[in-house]
Amino acid sequence: MSEATDRNMTMTTTTELNREQRDAAMVERYADGETLDAIGQSYGITRERVRQIIAKVGGASAEESRQKRMAARESTARAASEAFLAEYGEVSRRMARKGVVRSDVILKLQALYPAIDVDLAEDALRESSIVFDKIQVDDIFSKEAVAAGVWYLFGADIGLSPDPAWAVVNLDLSLMSELRAALGSAEATDNDIATILGVIGAAQRHLSSNPDASITGKRYGELRDELVVALGLVSRQGAFPWPPTRQTVMKRFGGWNEALDEMGIGTTTQGRPKGLLKFTRDDYTDAVRDYYAFATDAQTNATYAAYEDWVKQDVAMGRSRPSGASVRNVYGTWADAVRSVQD
Repeated sequence: MSEATDRNMTMTTTTELNREQRDAAMVERYADGETLDAIGQSYGITRERVRQIIAKVGGASAEESRQKRMAARESTARAASEAFLAEYGEVSRRMARKGVVRSDVILKLQALYPAIDVDLAEDALRESSIVFDKIQVDDIFSKEAVAAGVWYLFGADIGLSPDPAWAVVNLDLSLMSELRAALGSAEATDNDIATILGVIGAAQRHLSSNPDASITGKRYGELRDELVVALGLVSRQGAFPWPPTRQTVMKRFGGWNEALDEMGIGTTTQGRPKGLLKFTRDDYTDAVRDYYAFATDAQTNATYAAYEDWVKQDVAMGRSRPSGASVRNVYGTWADAVRSVQD
């Protein structure tokens, strides 16, 4: 065999070896989650050629590679979240205990620590065990506008016709403007708004000669649901329909009868007292504490919705528990209920 032939065979063997090494490296990189594009660019070939080589050699499938990339990203994100909470978790928890909502916690952190990654902060705090108050929609309406909702449905319940003459003289312009803005943004017509304002006026005038007239919280809720559907006030996402919910009325005034008292409407005797009849305060404390322990053991966040599911499971096993709505009514907010057993 000539030297030239021997040299050519050696070069061929080396080339094949280099190609095998390259192909093996491609397979390994793809199995580790690297994309076909990235691999192809490093070797100066197309992503399709990389795919063909990997398929020929018998490397990982596209789905396997995708799952590995996802796992790698999740691992990286989890590590970043843990690092964020290690540095800012305690101060965030202290702000949450003062009632600062999550979005405002992030804004405050950003103001004092400009280098933080806002998206990372949002993800880390959302998945953490820190209990934040929800952004309150209760304060979107003034107390006068909340009361106006009661006046309107009180008048509607007894079938009063609008009294625009009384309303235009006696209703405050600020209240009329607020209701026009709220109802207009929810796509109520001008005639609808005029009718509502007129009924509010009629209700206030009616009470002056019928001081014992009243409306129950249950009836208010029924009429309110009918109204928002009839006028299409829930058709726009992000809109908070007026009249506010019964729960909002109770929260703003401290209770249903308290709302009627402050407005001068006769109080009802059908509502359940604040102390509640079925459960004691200890029952509420035990329920929240037991649920929080359950959520902690399960390594899940102690959410209102999950509490409701937990209650259903306990009830199915024969143990009575207060509902989530009752817990929220007793403690003020769900976040306050959870914090009461954390401290």
